[in-house]
Amino acid sequence: RRANGAACPNLRAATDGDTIERCAPYSLPLMEIPLLRRRKITFLFLLGVGIPSLVLAYLAFRGIRNEAALLEQRRLNEHRAISELVSDTVDAQVTRVEQSFSAVISNYEDVIDPGLATALDSAHAQQPLVEEVFYFKGPETVLLPAADLLFLPDGSSQVAGASWPAAIANDVQVGQRREFQQRNYGGALTSYRAAFAKTANPVFQGELLVAIARVERKSDRIEAAITTCETLLQDYNQVRTRVGVPIGPIARLEHASLLVAAADSLAALDAFVGLHERLVNGEWMLERAQYEFFKGQATGSVDALLAGVASPDSLEEYQLAVASLREFEGERRARTERLLTFQQNAGEDLGSRLSRRLAGVPDRGNRFVLESSGLSYLVAFLNQSLSSAGSWGLLLDEECLREQVVRPALDTLIDLRTTDWVVRARDGRALIAAEEAPVGSITVNAVFAGNFPPWLMEFYQRPQNPYKRLLASSQSIYFYMFLLIASILAFGLILTVRAVAHELELARLKSDFVSTVSHEFKSPLTSIRQLAEMLQADRVPSEERRRRYYDVLVEQSSRLSSLVTNILDIARIEEGRKEFRFESVDVGDCVRDIVTTTQHRVGHEGYVVEAHVAERLPRVRADRDAIVQAISNLIDNAVQYSDESKQIKLDASAADGFVTIAVQDFGVGIAADEVDKVFDRFYRGGDALTRSVKGSGLGLTLVKEIVEAHGGTVHVESELGRGSTLSIRLPVTTEQDDAKDPDR
Repeated sequence: RRANGAACPNLRAATDGDTIERCAPYSLPLMEIPLLRRRKITFLFLLGVGIPSLVLAYLAFRGIRNEAALLEQRRLNEHRAISELVSDTVDAQVTRVEQSFSAVISNYEDVIDPGLATALDSAHAQQPLVEEVFYFKGPETVLLPAADLLFLPDGSSQVAGASWPAAIANDVQVGQRREFQQRNYGGALTSYRAAFAKTANPVFQGELLVAIARVERKSDRIEAAITTCETLLQDYNQVRTRVGVPIGPIARLEHASLLVAAADSLAALDAFVGLHERLVNGEWMLERAQYEFFKGQATGSVDALLAGVASPDSLEEYQLAVASLREFEGERRARTERLLTFQQNAGEDLGSRLSRRLAGVPDRGNRFVLESSGLSYLVAFLNQSLSSAGSWGLLLDEECLREQVVRPALDTLIDLRTTDWVVRARDGRALIAAEEAPVGSITVNAVFAGNFPPWLMEFYQRPQNPYKRLLASSQSIYFYMFLLIASILAFGLILTVRAVAHELELARLKSDFVSTVSHEFKSPLTSIRQLAEMLQADRVPSEERRRRYYDVLVEQSSRLSSLVTNILDIARIEEGRKEFRFESVDVGDCVRDIVTTTQHRVGHEGYVVEAHVAERLPRVRADRDAIVQAISNLIDNAVQYSDESKQIKLDASAADGFVTIAVQDFGVGIAADEVDKVFDRFYRGGDALTRSVKGSGLGLTLVKEIVEAHGGTVHVESELGRGSTLSIRLPVTTEQDDAKDPDR
């Protein structure tokens, strides 16, 4: 039955024994932040933070790009300066070499002076940059006065054969007739020896001893022939025959052949290897054909002897020596071929270059590259000449110039941690380079001054680690500026999001609070009004029912008073205006009084509140009313969330200098992720069952504030669906505390 159109349809009062029921809570629709307000917040953020930050970020980005461009330009200028320094270093080194040889040549007046060749050899030994010294006498005459060649061009040393002197001519002819026609080797020896005794000319004597050794071998007089060859080697080694062939290689070849005939293989092997070694070392100056003949005889015999040995391991030293000798011969042959090609083919080009020099071309015009038969020569004319008929010049060693001049200069001037370099030939081949293959972008292509040497220097800027470049270079200021701007943007965005989220949450909490508190006020007021009207109209059928209505009126009034007190107290505490009156309080008495009052208040609804208070519970220094309010709020919270279980336990105990009051219910419990939030203002559980329970959401908040103001702590233990235990711990008051601060 609804009385007078009451707003609470669940409140029923009747004479037939109906009970009074509380109204179920309801909620108002959530308050939403207007769309215009959210747009305003976003606009203000963009206007105050976003746009200025984007402008600063753009400026920082432009600064980074400009700094990078300046760095590239600075690197380009550095590489150009390095290329000029390297070019100047090469020019200075070549100039010093030219001056050194010019000083040597100026001391001599004749190009064929033996002293000049010796002096040039000495200077050459001190200047490895020079491959060879040449003298240009005319279009068809290029001399290499100090060249150490493996052999000479054919026909360069051959002379017309001289006739035998009349005193020995007859003996020689008789000996040749007996040797070759009659095969009378004894008579031939007699004739040759007679001729040898009649002449003192070493050329004729040498040729006669060669003939004697030959005849002795034919007559199987091996030992005598070996002795004759040893005499030739000792006394006639450098003597040349009438046709210009040195007797030394002839005698050594014959001597080695005699050792083979004598079955002395090791001695023969030593002799042939020795002949080859002397040929390679230039002991005799031979023409190409002569050298090839003797060298072929020596190497062929060595190969035959090595192949004929049953155990080649015993000749390992010989094999290594032969291999090393042949490698050395290859190097000398290549150098000789190169110099002879220059000597034979460079005359015309040298003539045209010399005419430019005489025409007054600057000194660097004296240096040029000459190409001939596929070979390249670095040529430098000297300022010093013996006569107007010719000029001196130098052939520079390309490898020495690269490895001993250019490479050290580049390694010294370039920071290899940031820059790679390559020196290339005209055809693009890499001649020398840094230790590692070049990577990154090319910055400079530079040639040497006067295009001499005709090589190209390339410099590469290594790609740097972008983080290292930003953090360790002058660009770091822009990076830090950009980082600061990004941080400002992120911080501003976070603040905006948090502000909006806070506004939304605050609006929701306020909406819940207004809805809940409105109902909390309206429900008891409605009950009071209905019951008061019924009592005023004398519509209560019995005295027992009348007393019951009076109890309800008192309960609802107390409920209103408690609600108002909670709201006012939490406001005073947050504003710092709440004052506590501390005194010595017996917690046990407080607990018993609260349990008695609560049991009387909620007992008619079936709730049973049990109290277990330890004996001799120590006193605490506290505001009695505040502590009573805190414990009452805990009990009210337990009553509200007991669900179908009507049992509530309250324990008061002391331990470790603290008094603990624990209130336990066996109701809905609290989810694990919500335990830390139950003491927050306006907080209500997230599930529908919890949110359906009436309350303002301020009771536990007030408990925490009161307990912490007394120097205590609060604690929650809960299991979802099995109830919760909320406890407060208050420090025990000692006599010293009372003496120090009796009023507190």
